[in-house]
Amino acid sequence: MLETTETEVYRPRVLAVDVESGGMERLHSILSPAGYDVLPACGTALSAAAMKQAADLVVLDAGHAGTDGLATYRRLQDALGESTLPVLMLSPSVDRETRREVLEAGVDDLLITEPLDPLELKVRVHTLLELKAHRERGGQRNEALQDPRSRWLEMERLARVGTLAADVAQNLGRVGEGLQQALEHVRTRAAQGLPPDADALKKLGVAGEQMRLHGQHLLSLGPTSPKDIQRFDLRELVPAVVEQMRDAGRLGSCELTVLLPNEPIAAVFNRRQLERVLTELLANAVDAVEDVMDRPRRIITGVELPDIFGDFGPLLFVEDTGIGIFEDEQQAVFEPYYTTKAPEKGAGLGLTVARTLVEAMGGALTVRSRVNQGSTFTVELPEQTSSW
Repeated sequence: MLETTETEVYRPRVLAVDVESGGMERLHSILSPAGYDVLPACGTALSAAAMKQAADLVVLDAGHAGTDGLATYRRLQDALGESTLPVLMLSPSVDRETRREVLEAGVDDLLITEPLDPLELKVRVHTLLELKAHRERGGQRNEALQDPRSRWLEMERLARVGTLAADVAQNLGRVGEGLQQALEHVRTRAAQGLPPDADALKKLGVAGEQMRLHGQHLLSLGPTSPKDIQRFDLRELVPAVVEQMRDAGRLGSCELTVLLPNEPIAAVFNRRQLERVLTELLANAVDAVEDVMDRPRRIITGVELPDIFGDFGPLLFVEDTGIGIFEDEQQAVFEPYYTTKAPEKGAGLGLTVARTLVEAMGGALTVRSRVNQGSTFTVELPEQTSSW
């Protein structure tokens, strides 16, 4: 008889400092099933507790993140001394200026608790534990991340990517449930010698397309490895994406023009993710011009050189003569699952994924639009270029 031994799985320890009993129960209910041990501690005894319990992360309930919260954090830093423990501060609400002050003071991350998003909490904890592992390996963070504001922006980008990926995964599960229900109906009808309902077949088709789109988006949001980062001429990217979409029949009957500068633009990015961004923007433009009847269905896309004064990096743009976007909806189009398309045509994630990927690269995605005239989406990339 073979003997088996079980290897105990390590559970990272989250030290909850000055968290009230109700908050402790909430942290336990969220983090414990996710594989973390949550341990209570008082701020005045943090150093001893941290060493005794070998904590991996400190969660500090600061009440409000302003002056009082920062004072509490500084007392904790004095107690901890030289430590690699990341600190996640919890606060019921915070404005942008206070957030900036908190991150500049050295707090690794800040999370709003009213309401507390369980998914976001888990993503932030996971991200900070990755940061701790990096610190303990003695890794040298690049010079830009030594600046507190840059570090804050980097943590925000990581959290957004992780949160969106988890959200996509959850919705993919719901789509899968719908697919199984429709499939079971078809099987039941087949067992009775009856053809499937047309409605059930449509649901199967929609669910299949939704699963394909969600899987595509999850792959786009996957982690970047060093081999994914390439040095290439940014001008090559636009024609390549246009050709791929044309070969796949995704450009419809629109008139598409590509504008490129004469000078090469040496760029260092994750080319696969940047191609995904442009693909989503072009697909959105194709949908926007599809129903236009009173003017030409035109799309112009291309690249602009970076500003010679260094005010901005190279730009990618997609301009269309489509239906346009109302002013009060121009930010909503980037929200997850906001869509005016039929379910079989989109998942409402294309622009969300595009903006998330661009911001993860350190860039910005913006839109200018006028109803019944068209829209222009612009990707401003960070200055990472050099001459060939």
